[in-house]
Amino acid sequence: MIYLLDGEEHFQGLTAMIENMGSMRVFQECIIVAIPNVDRIRDFTPTHINSGIFLDSISAKTTGGGEKFTAFLQKDLIPEIESRYPTAPYRMLIGHSLGGLFVINTLLKHTELFNSYISIDPALWYDNSKLVKESDDILKHKKFNDRSLFISIANGFKKKVDTTEVKKHKSPYSDAVLAMPGLTSSLQKNNNKRFHWEIKSYEKEGHNTSPFISEYDGLRYIFRDYNFLSVDNYDLFNTSVNGKAILDTLVLGYKKISDSMGCKILPSERIVNNMGYAFLRSDKPESAYLFFQFNEQNYPNSFNVYDAWGDYYLAIADKNAAKRYFSKALTILDYAPTVDKIKALN
Repeated sequence: MIYLLDGEEHFQGLTAMIENMGSMRVFQECIIVAIPNVDRIRDFTPTHINSGIFLDSISAKTTGGGEKFTAFLQKDLIPEIESRYPTAPYRMLIGHSLGGLFVINTLLKHTELFNSYISIDPALWYDNSKLVKESDDILKHKKFNDRSLFISIANGFKKKVDTTEVKKHKSPYSDAVLAMPGLTSSLQKNNNKRFHWEIKSYEKEGHNTSPFISEYDGLRYIFRDYNFLSVDNYDLFNTSVNGKAILDTLVLGYKKISDSMGCKILPSERIVNNMGYAFLRSDKPESAYLFFQFNEQNYPNSFNVYDAWGDYYLAIADKNAAKRYFSKALTILDYAPTVDKIKALN
């Protein structure tokens, strides 16, 4: 599950990216929960301020509702989503600017709420960089086991600054300039190998041009163990290779994915199903059987699993078994093409 802040702005781009890269077996297939915002200054800020270097007194009037917004996610939105959809036990949070600040605050103070975090050019300057100053102690004492963090920094249109010189002058501006180096230093002090993080700078991207490329790079980092599934790994999906060998490679690869993500991630039903059909088309029913059987073990309530079994038994000319599995598939989903298959058999 991906929970996307400022959903009204970022949903279409992220959805297209996930669909495309998912079909290429580069990203995990995901459900995206886009959260449109009513008052982002209120909801994304962890503390109340009267004004700041980028917020005047009028804009800052509603600040400080971040903890209430977190409680809404934790107690209302997430339980509602997980009661409606067959979700994996894995959640990701993505936010930009003040949303990126909210992402960092959630990681530090509500670590267990999400498994991975993408913070895009976060507004760490907020409240004289208070969150960055708190991060040093938090990152020193908390483990963050099986958590992943990707932070992007947009540098476009900004002048190069000598941080050594800035340190000599204590001010809200100096706090803002030193915020990211300060957070980086705090992250480096946490030497837990089960806490994975990366910070990437974009010299040619501005604050408002950075989200799309940051989302892509962030997802590539978090889904880094999915690389073995890419279409570039031709041998993994080559039907001239023994089916059991391919299945064993898939199982081991997904075990590595599960270990790095900190929860059990089942092999993709679509990928396994496609391999079953590939072997069936190659006239290798013994190998096809292994993949269809594996999918049934992992997805026993799926219409597609039993419809595929019906096609398998049709291919090996066992019409009674085919009819039985097509009928079972229809108890899960009334699907006209499957009804037509049974009519043809009758």
